[in-house]
Amino acid sequence: MRCIAGIALVAFLASIAGCQIVPTSDNRFLLANEAEIAPSKVRVPIIMSYPDNTMFFYPIYEQPPRADLSLRAIDCQVRSDGTLAIVSRVQNLGSDIIAAVPLAITGDVGAFRVAATVTTANGAQESVQAVQIVPLTVSSTVVLASNSTQALASDITRIDVVVDPDRFVPDPIRENNRLTWQGHIDPDNPRCLVERER
Repeated sequence: MRCIAGIALVAFLASIAGCQIVPTSDNRFLLANEAEIAPSKVRVPIIMSYPDNTMFFYPIYEQPPRADLSLRAIDCQVRSDGTLAIVSRVQNLGSDIIAAVPLAITGDVGAFRVAATVTTANGAQESVQAVQIVPLTVSSTVVLASNSTQALASDITRIDVVVDPDRFVPDPIRENNRLTWQGHIDPDNPRCLVERER
């Protein structure tokens, strides 16, 4: 009985051995848009990052976080003692939230800082800053006022403002985070407004 079953099995296998599926010359199951997709590079697992975008130490998202800090405008305000405070309007045009982290340069906890360098008529320079202490969400705009300068507003002839000078924010472009003003500030009517064109 076993011999008959063995012969039947061999005969069945021999009969189907010649059956093969012959593919057509063109692959009918491949879509045109799938043929153009290139394989993506696998990112190295990220462990030391904040905010933590990992799941069991592997990255959740295929692309690294991206923000685009845009310095929309700068202006100035004269204090009662004659010193100057620089006001900056910053917008996050990127696709990710900018989290508040400990800033290594200043020791403050914040999303980023805005640094302004003022130049007086005799060539002396002074730096002032403002820190965004809470996370900056996507497409949000914030207005930050710096601390007062030691130089008097009437002596200042140039103001250079840069957003995130420490490059903590993952901003790959960095073409729209600087503005410069030059001129003379009238203490009675202080105007140093510079707006970025859309």
